Amino acid sequence: MLRSSSVRGLATVLALVWFLPAPSWAQQVADDDVYVVQPGDTCGSVARKVFGDVTVGSAKLHALNKMGPPPHELKPGTVLRIKGDPDARLTFVKPEVNAKRAGKVEWRQANTGQGLWRLDSVNTLREAGAEVTFKDLTRLQMNENALVVIYGQAPKATDAVMKSGAVELLQGELNVSLAELRGEPVGVQMPAASVAARSKELLVGVDAQQTSRVSVYDGQAEVRAQGQSVQVPRDHGTRVEKGKVPEKPRPLPKAPAWAGPARPVRVLLDEKGVDEELAWAPVKEAASYRVELARDERFNDRVHGETVPAGQESLKSVARALAPGRYFARVRAVDASGLVGRVSAVRQVEVLRVKSERGVVGPQGLRGAMRLDVSVDGAESLDFRLDGAPTTHPVRVEAVGTHTLELLPRGVPDALPEKLTLTVVPPRVDVDLEPMASSFRVKVQVFDEQGRLLEGPFAALKLRGLHGTQVEEPLRRQSDGALLTRAVPGMRDGERVASVEALWGDTRVQQVNAQANAQAPLSREPAVSGVEEEPEPLEASVEEEAALMSMLGAPSGGMVEAAPLPTGFLPRAWLFELRAQPELESAGVDLARGRTTLAVEGRVSERVALGTALAMRPGALLSGDGVAGELPATALSASLSARVRLTDHPAFRVLLSFDGTLVGSGFDEEARGLRLRPALLAGSRWGQWAFSTSQGYALRPGEARASWDSAYQAWFLPIPRLALGAEIDALVDATPREPGPFAFAAGVGARLMFSGFELGTSVRRGFGPDGARVWGGWSGQVTLGWSGLRPARRQ
Repeated sequence: MLRSSSVRGLATVLALVWFLPAPSWAQQVADDDVYVVQPGDTCGSVARKVFGDVTVGSAKLHALNKMGPPPHELKPGTVLRIKGDPDARLTFVKPEVNAKRAGKVEWRQANTGQGLWRLDSVNTLREAGAEVTFKDLTRLQMNENALVVIYGQAPKATDAVMKSGAVELLQGELNVSLAELRGEPVGVQMPAASVAARSKELLVGVDAQQTSRVSVYDGQAEVRAQGQSVQVPRDHGTRVEKGKVPEKPRPLPKAPAWAGPARPVRVLLDEKGVDEELAWAPVKEAASYRVELARDERFNDRVHGETVPAGQESLKSVARALAPGRYFARVRAVDASGLVGRVSAVRQVEVLRVKSERGVVGPQGLRGAMRLDVSVDGAESLDFRLDGAPTTHPVRVEAVGTHTLELLPRGVPDALPEKLTLTVVPPRVDVDLEPMASSFRVKVQVFDEQGRLLEGPFAALKLRGLHGTQVEEPLRRQSDGALLTRAVPGMRDGERVASVEALWGDTRVQQVNAQANAQAPLSREPAVSGVEEEPEPLEASVEEEAALMSMLGAPSGGMVEAAPLPTGFLPRAWLFELRAQPELESAGVDLARGRTTLAVEGRVSERVALGTALAMRPGALLSGDGVAGELPATALSASLSARVRLTDHPAFRVLLSFDGTLVGSGFDEEARGLRLRPALLAGSRWGQWAFSTSQGYALRPGEARASWDSAYQAWFLPIPRLALGAEIDALVDATPREPGPFAFAAGVGARLMFSGFELGTSVRRGFGPDGARVWGGWSGQVTLGWSGLRPARRQ
């Protein structure tokens, strides 16, 4: 008697092409299709044991096996086929599926590739599935709780149901698919009816009450019961209750349409899998819907199936915890009589795993310190957009903040992108201030998200001094991975306090405050543990460094000012300087026509420097006997100046300068009088190199005359106390009616500082249309300065 389990399942079969492995159909055999030769066996004994007759059995053995002409000896262990080619095979099995041989009682676990002969049975249990393929490529797809008896070919049978590819469905559902229509119909016997189908695809089912249902999707089918038959055309179905005639065929529900555009790509961020929501539009005739998600296009390996009642406000089903791989989804409408309509368009979705060598993967996206490196399995078929702009794979993100990465399948313009949130945060930065003689040793350590110490340098890491604190650049990497520099405290509420802020890009990551002469920081934001290791010995807190002053001095004719042209670098302290600027003629050094200047300039705050200069052209004072001869008259000029720093960047600075110069009557008419000169300065410093430029515009109150001057300076400091410089200047003076002088000057020089004193020397030469008249020919400059009045400040 056939085994029967409680029937509540669905069984479905799709029409696809048969695929054979390398061995032929006849070579694929199951264990019960063979006999293993035992010691002492002969052809006759095997024939009698297997077939019950020596003569007939021996003929079958020789027909099924290549044994050669008799007599021959059978070797123990030889495998002999005892059955011919099967009528069908199991081409897909999703456990648990059982099979039973014709005439046998016991059920055995079925395997993929197993042959099925006439009157063999296949039974799918709960949540199982199977696919049976006949020689003519007719395919039967069985859902869970389905029971099928194989009839196959029976040459002497007269019942149409017993012809090629015929089966008996005792319970469950079958989807019957043909590779192509053939001359004879496909036969399916059910408890309440029989079907002879000339259709490439139809669905037949038997429920618990043994009511039969037939849905025809292609061609037509004849359904017979109780001596009467009906012809079921394409896209129609019928129902047959046991003991009754077939009902009149009715139209099947239409195929549902998916709701909204597809999102073919999903990303897996953790090991919990991806939840995929499947939504569709309602169908008028539907009483319910069957939605399925499978790993294969034939929907054999289904991972999700659900029956959703009609009439809901939102028609959807959620397939949960999908692992990486490609999936196929479809939905069918079922009417009130249980007839199943056509399938929807198949929707594909691919779940891809996201990997990150740096950063932490979570359900909301990826988060990492400093940068994120993101790769996606299967990226060769995807396009990537980062914050709306195309990007390449693998994706690297370094900018601090929250970013959106979009994944789009290539060649699918209407697809919804899969969006992934990438969050880059600054790393953990620990800053410690350790007091020294007159400054603080700044120790910086950078850690990744796992707390591991990272080795610099880091382009995004910056230290900024607050409240007058000066921080030395650049940071120096130590053997233990830490970064070191030095900070000079500023004044805050009447006390010397070092306040250092650490920035990662534009994001503040920590601020540390410490009092001068204190043994520990006053405050730390955020708090970090102290470093107990002994600080490395460092040199003096503020190294002496030569002042980055103009190399050329002022024009001999007083065209600009009594003080040198300003630069983009403020003095580090108060600087008192005496400059002698003689003319260099062929006859020797001419002090009378040169310039002698006493200048004072100093920092009054971190951003402001003020200065004054008194200049004299000796002229007749150096005649000796009081007779001036051809020597020019003695002349005086004086100036006041101010420079204000506008920017805080340690490597690049912008300043605003303002000078007022009063030139005495002893100078030429075009130079004498009051001159006001605003200027914009810019300077930069990279290690031992420094650069500056000034663009000034001088006006004479009450006169329609203006002068534009432009200066460019460069210095190289092989050691901090020695500065080697070069400079080029241009000056244009004009009135509304006539152009004034147009002159250039270039020069080189050096400054040396030791114990607070500065010694400088330079040489210059004027050139251009009016170079000699404005700047003179060759001239030199010797300076002696002193800057020991107050402690030096950092630039």
